[in-house]
Order: sequence, then structure tokens, then C-alpha cells
Amino acid sequence: MHPSPSAAKDTRRTDLETNEMGPFEKWIARISHVLIYFSAGFLLAMLFLGTADIIGRYLFRKPVVGTVEIFEVLLPAIVLLGLAYTQQKKAHIAIDLFYSHLPPKPRAILGFATTCWAVVLFGLMGWQGILQSTLHRQTGSVITNIGVPLFLTRLFVPIGAFAILLVLIVDLRHLLTQIRKGN
Repeated sequence: MHPSPSAAKDTRRTDLETNEMGPFEKWIARISHVLIYFSAGFLLAMLFLGTADIIGRYLFRKPVVGTVEIFEVLLPAIVLLGLAYTQQKKAHIAIDLFYSHLPPKPRAILGFATTCWAVVLFGLMGWQGILQSTLHRQTGSVITNIGVPLFLTRLFVPIGAFAILLVLIVDLRHLLTQIRKGN
């Protein structure tokens, strides 16, 4: 008798489902959860601000000043702060047309190579984000209409990049284990 698909599904568990995470992984999971809550809060703020701007513009002929500028700041923050959580949950869009047909070891090797590439890219992105933020701090740049220092808004880039970088490092460790085991 063959087990039902749901029974087979229950036997395959990830580290996150079995709570076998080490302290470093738990710390990273907490960071990604905090960042996703900030991201959700910023999205909610954009919702309320956009609604207030539309009501003010069309009912009272008085739009909220700085709405566009605030949206320009919050939109990248929403995306960048949510990256680590999305990577941790493996919820990024993936096209696995060929990948899914590979045997386990080559799949793990390919995953390791692409994750290494992502570590390099997000490391560079975080480093450049710090440089940009530092530059704007030194020049004293502010966002017109709302007067917020530009360096504060540029900090979302390195925060998001370094958070996903930590998640990718954990992924590399798991992939390396899969490569060694051959499954």
C-alpha cells in the first residue's frame, strides 16, 4: 500500500518546520520577521496616506503635501525590508523548468553557485548603500517638501541587503550540506 500524498508531504520537513535551527539561524529569522513587520507597517502607512491624499485632493481641493516624496521613500523600503523574509520562506518566484529535472546533487551545486552569486551582488549592494548614505549625510541633503534627511532613507538599501545576505549565508550552509550528502 502506498502512502497518501499528504502523508508523504508530512514526512518531508525543513529545518524551519522542525525547529532545528541553530542560534545564528534563529537570530536571522527574528531579524527578518522584524523587518517584514516594518515593511508591512510602511505599506499600511502608504495606504492611509494615499487615501488621505485622494480624499483631500478631490473632496477638499487640498492634497497632502509631500505624498509623492514619502511614497518614493517608502516603496523601496517595503521591497528591500521584505527581501530577507521572502528568501527565508523560499517565496521568491522561481522558474525551475530545467532545475527540477536535475538529480539532487547537481541541483544543490547549481543552487550553491547561484546563491554565491547572490551573496556577492547583495554584498555589493549593501556596501554601495552605505557609501550613498554616508555621502548624503556629509552633504546634508534633504528631501524637498518634507525636509527629511536623505541619508536616513538611503539606509534601507544596506539594511535590506545585509539582512538577505545573512539569510543567503544560512542557505549556503544548507546547500553545502546537501552537496556533501549527495541528496
